[in-house]
Amino acid sequence: IIMKHLNIKQLFIAVLLLTTGLYSCKKDNAEIPKTETVAGKYENGFFIIGEGSYGQSTGAINFYRYGEDTVGIRVYEKENPGKILSNAAKTSTLQFASVINGSIYLMCKVNGPIVKVNALTLKEQARYVQESSNWRSIVQVDGNRGLVSANDGVYQIDLNTLALQNKLTTVGALNTGDMLKKGDYVYLLQSNGAKIISASNYSLVKSFSNISRGFAQTPNGKVWASTGTRLIGIDNNLDTAGVALSVSVGSFGLDAPTRITASTKENAVFYHSGKSIYKYVDGNASSLAQPFITITDDPFMIYGSIRYDKNKDYIVVNGIQAYGAGSTVNFLLIYNASTGVLVKKIKYGGDGVTVDFTKIYFPDLTVFH
Repeated sequence: IIMKHLNIKQLFIAVLLLTTGLYSCKKDNAEIPKTETVAGKYENGFFIIGEGSYGQSTGAINFYRYGEDTVGIRVYEKENPGKILSNAAKTSTLQFASVINGSIYLMCKVNGPIVKVNALTLKEQARYVQESSNWRSIVQVDGNRGLVSANDGVYQIDLNTLALQNKLTTVGALNTGDMLKKGDYVYLLQSNGAKIISASNYSLVKSFSNISRGFAQTPNGKVWASTGTRLIGIDNNLDTAGVALSVSVGSFGLDAPTRITASTKENAVFYHSGKSIYKYVDGNASSLAQPFITITDDPFMIYGSIRYDKNKDYIVVNGIQAYGAGSTVNFLLIYNASTGVLVKKIKYGGDGVTVDFTKIYFPDLTVFH
């Protein structure tokens, strides 16, 4: 009997020790993801670039983490206290952004800066300020060699330091917007049409006077642009083929990102008009017969440009309720790009009644890792 009680007691102690050990392991294991989350807090998601409100609030980077039901607001300012994505007068708006080699390059128009931040931490890495400027977009050519477009042409830029270099003389010193690098070519959108230049020496290769919107690339190698009423596919030989659009591709001009985006999973191009999103499957004109997605929220307006998320096969839509006080109500809509099914809808910001400039972001663009 004594032995029996002893064994039970020993067993009880052993179980207690084992449970304590397992709890300790579980506790230790539970703390590991917390550390990883902090280290990579801007990794598992995407960035919503907001223009800011002219003269009232600065440009913003908001962050959406996949699977969550909220949006992190003004995360750049949280990571860089005292710094802003604008000029001091807040009269420059943040219009373009690109992720290149693990950094986000942010382009402000109307005398604003070019800012480079780490895409995982959002810590500022470099800033270029010019007294008079009007920046548009930026692309990597190779290594630290890049091009930046502006209202007066295209400049060479060092992507490491943001040091601005010579202006290209092979294309006009004209208002220049979107750019795209593909293989040996760089595609430029200027006020007198689209240009293709050599990536090695920037010599002019080909011009298209009727193209006024662009660019996006599909897996078959085609670069897509538009005249407004036609989608134009430019193939690997730089030959073109177009398809007529019953509903035009809109534009806010060269100082706003293109409204064209393309899948990396299928040869499909997307654009929006009003609250309708159209999907053109290359070679299938009937795919344009009706909208792929129709947004039913009312009041609602798509703000800026929709974008394809290659990490998840999503179409990401930013919107606001209206202008004025309505612009404090911001929307993030995420759709499956293959089926058009709504994946997530998030409303954030203000009440739509009170004009609160701290909640007006004008979210015009989404960029992805």
